[in-house]
Amino acid sequence: MLALTALVATACGSSEPPSLFAGGKVSVGAKNDQPGTGVVHTYKFSGFDITVAQQILKAVGAEPDFGIVPSEDRSAVLTEKKKDLVVATFSITVDRMKTLDFAGPYASTYQGIMVRKNDKRIRKPEDLFGKRVCTWPGTTSATTLEGPEYSRIAVYERPDASSCLTDLKVKKVADAVSTDQMILYGFTQENPDLKVVPDITYGSVNHYGIAMAKGHRKDCLRLRDALRDYVNSNNWSHDFSTSLWAATKADPTWETDYKPRTETIDALSCRDRPRT
Repeated sequence: MLALTALVATACGSSEPPSLFAGGKVSVGAKNDQPGTGVVHTYKFSGFDITVAQQILKAVGAEPDFGIVPSEDRSAVLTEKKKDLVVATFSITVDRMKTLDFAGPYASTYQGIMVRKNDKRIRKPEDLFGKRVCTWPGTTSATTLEGPEYSRIAVYERPDASSCLTDLKVKKVADAVSTDQMILYGFTQENPDLKVVPDITYGSVNHYGIAMAKGHRKDCLRLRDALRDYVNSNNWSHDFSTSLWAATKADPTWETDYKPRTETIDALSCRDRPRT
């Protein structure tokens, strides 16, 4: 009886809820408008984010149930318990680590610039002075270009990526679109009339992580370990090159540029602040 009482007390005193993976199905927020990383065609999700989620969850005995999440809602769907995970080119930042846990990165990239393919005006950073550059809310890209060093660029926001692409391609209101280079290369795969300017990057490197609400640290550590194994296998390179062939075609050092290091995964995964 005493042993049973102690067991019940221990269970009741546990601060961590049941595993997110216990039921075998996990709700995952993903993007639907980013070819190469996360897109929906004929009701089917595809892209590198999608493959990563499938691979990592398979390793912990679960499978994803994908749902669309806009960039600006990625944190809220987790803290409000509407999604278990978000795998949506979601950058790990110090501020986000205060309210969310991340397993990652599963990929890393700098912010870049995309222009119309026949536009020869923009080749180096200073060529953007006085030009209109479109971004969308809820992204580190929009925040980076708010810095005083970019005050000579006419940055403006549209509701989402699709609106920025329309401004660039159809309306020609924008001279360029700015977000992470990895995402931009994905856009060019379905928009051959656009190109990434390889020599223009901004800010520090962005590390994409699998995000979850605080309180599931054991689950986070399981995802971290599965991610380590995945990144160190041949599967990561195969899946990346299959989903983002435009990036691998344009960049001969793509594995070095986009593939995360094990040390970075350890420093950023399942922590309240980065390990230094």
